[in-house]
Amino acid sequence: MSELELRHLRVIRAVADAGSLSKAAVQLGVSQPALTAQLQRLERRVGGLLFARTGTGVVPTDLGSYVLSSARALLNDVDELMTGIRQRTQAATHTGQVRVGGPPGLIVPLFATAIATRLGGAEATIDIDMHPAELVRKVLDHKVDFAVLEENPGFRTSLPPRLLSRIMFRAPLFLAIAADHPLADHDEIHLAELAGESWVMPPVAEGTEQLAFTRVCAQSGFTPNIKHQMSDSTTTRALVQAGAVTLAKPVAREGSGIVIRPIVGTPMRQEIVLVWHEESALAGAAEQAPKALLEAYSRLTDTNPLFAAWWARFRPED
Repeated sequence: MSELELRHLRVIRAVADAGSLSKAAVQLGVSQPALTAQLQRLERRVGGLLFARTGTGVVPTDLGSYVLSSARALLNDVDELMTGIRQRTQAATHTGQVRVGGPPGLIVPLFATAIATRLGGAEATIDIDMHPAELVRKVLDHKVDFAVLEENPGFRTSLPPRLLSRIMFRAPLFLAIAADHPLADHDEIHLAELAGESWVMPPVAEGTEQLAFTRVCAQSGFTPNIKHQMSDSTTTRALVQAGAVTLAKPVAREGSGIVIRPIVGTPMRQEIVLVWHEESALAGAAEQAPKALLEAYSRLTDTNPLFAAWWARFRPED
C-alpha cells in the first residue's frame, strides 16, 4: 500500500472519529476547504459517498462504514509496524546525522548547515515539503529531526502531543509588485489600494496563506480578485513582473523588475515555528536547533531592505 493510500485512510478515520469536517481539519492540520476537496476526490475514486451530512456534522454511509472498518484494521497494523521500526531504528540512530525538513526556499539548506556545524560537523540531510501537516507527520514518524513551519496566525497547524514546538519569531508579510507599478514609488501601501488588482496566491489545498489573506482583505472592505493560484515561485515572479501582485514572504528577494513594499498597519505576519519530537535521539540538538535557525535567517537579511530593517530592530534572542 502506498504512502498516499495510507494518508487517504487516515483522512477517512479522522473524519469519522471527529464526526465533523471542521474538527477533523483541525486534527489533521489542514484547512476545512482543503479537507473537503480531498474527501470529494476520495469519493469520486471509490464511486460513492463515504459520509452523509447531518445537522451536527457527518456520519459514515453504508459504503463509508465498510471502508472505515477496513481502514481501522489496516492502520492499526501499520501503526504497530511503524512503532516497532522506530524502536529499532532509534536504538541504532547515529548521532552524527541530523535531518531537517521545511518549505521550499533558502532557509532549510542554511538551517541544515548551521545545525550540523553546531553539532560538531554532523552529516545533514534535508526534506523539502510545502505542506506543514506533512512536515509535522514526518517529525512524528521520526523521518526528520526538526521541521521549520511557515505559519499564519489564527491558522496554526495542529501538533500531536508528542511533538514540541517553539515560535521563533513573527515577521511581517510584505507586498511584491512590478517595479513599474503605479504604487511602486510609495514607501508603504494600503491593502485597499490594491482591491482591483489581479492577485497571485498559493492554492488553498497547499496551505492557509490564502485563507488568512482573504480574511484580512475582508477586514479592509474588499474581496480580492485571486486570478492565479499557484505555489511555483518562478511563475509567480513572472506574473508579478507582468503586472499582477502578491504577498511577499519576509525573506522574498527584491530585484529583476520586482519591488517589495510594506503594507500599512502590518495586517499580516508569518510565524516561523520550529518543531521536533520529544523523543529525539540527537543529544544536545534541541538546544542548538533554535540558535541554528536564527543564524540561518540572519544570513538572509540581504534579500530585501525591509526584512533587514525589521531584523535589526526585532531580531529574537537565541
